Amino acid sequence: MTTPIACICGSVALSIQLDSVTDQSKLQLCHCNDCRMVTGQLSSSYYLLQHEPPHLDGLQEYQQSNHVSCYFCKTCGAHVLARMQPGGQFLVASGLLAAKNIPSVQAVEHWQSSETGDGGLSTLLPGTESTVTGCRLHTSTSNESPNQESITPAEYTSTSQHLRARCLCGGVEFYITKPDASSLQASSPWPDLLVPYYTGSGANPDDIKWWLRDRGTKYIAGTCVCNSCRLSSGFPIQTWAFVPKSNIFNADGSPLTFTAGTLRRHRSSPGVYREFCSCCGATAFWHCDERPLLIDVSVGLLRANGVRAEDWLEWATNRISFAEMAVQHDLIHILEEGLKIHSKRN
Repeated sequence: MTTPIACICGSVALSIQLDSVTDQSKLQLCHCNDCRMVTGQLSSSYYLLQHEPPHLDGLQEYQQSNHVSCYFCKTCGAHVLARMQPGGQFLVASGLLAAKNIPSVQAVEHWQSSETGDGGLSTLLPGTESTVTGCRLHTSTSNESPNQESITPAEYTSTSQHLRARCLCGGVEFYITKPDASSLQASSPWPDLLVPYYTGSGANPDDIKWWLRDRGTKYIAGTCVCNSCRLSSGFPIQTWAFVPKSNIFNADGSPLTFTAGTLRRHRSSPGVYREFCSCCGATAFWHCDERPLLIDVSVGLLRANGVRAEDWLEWATNRISFAEMAVQHDLIHILEEGLKIHSKRN
């Protein structure tokens, strides 16, 4: 059965057919360095296709490794396809399928969570660990050495005061500083992560600086499963850190600009903007006219000792942003249970 898919901007629209032999009920998430940095997510997840896609119109190709090419929308940055070599098999990003066509998730399998330093998303999303070494998108099952190009270069290593961020190709580079007096200058309504939008109670008349945590030493971070994030990234779970613009700097030390390097902007709705790398497709930022001094930073770009960057971030565990909009309810239920478990451990 053919299934239509499309990114958020509609520039890429395809009819695809999922592989009929593969057990699609086990969602496989890859946490390897390359998959995180090329997507900006804490993991990538794909479904194998039965046939090659009918065309690649509107897609930008990026050679993720010697064995993997990824294809993302040139306009909005959504990751759409991946191609494995040798063999040439195509896969589709799991977040692009509509609710009526998406496979149920009965189990989650994590690949390469050992590269995260702290378990990454696998700690928040209970599942089994794959016994196969290497990237999920690499068809080889041999015990090969890690791709040395994916290891964090020394010049991008974070310090106690600077948290480095970089996409896989290096076209997007910036760093974050610890909260300071300038972090209080931003103002913002409550996010759906803390106060559900549907309650109509998102106003913040007391101007509470909700993005600052742990006595003002950390920023809040959380998960989002809204349709816009899903269709802008290509993946079902987006992770954001909420950071004042005054604490984000270009790689050269100048204040953050959304035109630096290979950043490209897409307006996903009126007054709402998303930036991604125009070379490799990594999700980078979300921001809006309503709160211009507070920026959502895609956590998969951060270069911390552990990918959840818990020396810098405090993770919200009581709610998933826009959980009511999720198309894979079974997956989100697993995530909700994992967040509860993580909260009790901490």
